[in-house]
Amino acid sequence: MLKKVVKYVLRKVGLDIRKYTPDPIVPLATLFSIYKVDTIFDIGANIGTSVQGFRAIGFYNKIVSFEPIKYLFSQIELKAAKDPNWIIENFALGDTNTEIYINVSGGHAGASSILEMTDNVKQNAPDQEVVRQEKIEVKTLDSIIDKYYPHGNNLFLKIDVQGYEKKVLEGGKHSLSRVVGLKIEMSLIKNYEEETLWIEMYQFLYDLGFRLILIENGWYNSLTHELYQIDGIFFRTNRIIS
Repeated sequence: MLKKVVKYVLRKVGLDIRKYTPDPIVPLATLFSIYKVDTIFDIGANIGTSVQGFRAIGFYNKIVSFEPIKYLFSQIELKAAKDPNWIIENFALGDTNTEIYINVSGGHAGASSILEMTDNVKQNAPDQEVVRQEKIEVKTLDSIIDKYYPHGNNLFLKIDVQGYEKKVLEGGKHSLSRVVGLKIEMSLIKNYEEETLWIEMYQFLYDLGFRLILIENGWYNSLTHELYQIDGIFFRTNRIIS
């Protein structure tokens, strides 16, 4: 009865109450179509899980995966051998062409990073503690983009490098204009020493011309449900604004 009375009163002044239906989340496949993504750089490939996800949503164009850790790279080799549009490279991306040591974590090596791990990771993911170091090669996006993406302005980056994300972007100062979108892991609290936290990363990407489209939940505390990391999906929205 109260609802009917409120509706009646509001209609008298030209207003109406309707059930709110939120807009559906736009699937990544739709975003790829809208922004005409033609190539993906899979930076921090691990064992190629992201590529399998991209294939599952219907992206069959060229994907270039970069994975510096040798035993992970060997696993990707077996999978990529069956996919003619999947290129793999055994080096990392960063802000300079160099050789450096990476801290290889336990478990599935998903927490491996060039940066030092903080206590948050050690305490909340003890199976991911560092077990050894491995010498790896690092190249910049600027130094390799012409080889793997010689033409076009519709490149998409997937960057999951455990705190080293900004270094990857800084290595592409002359080529980022050719990137139309990216999916990037961002930390809400410090998981690696010297990493860029999500607030600063958001502003950094905004200043580069990227706009946030989606946020996907990432690593969180299963007891408290506190989020530690998220994935942000950004695109250059001005590419389709008339």
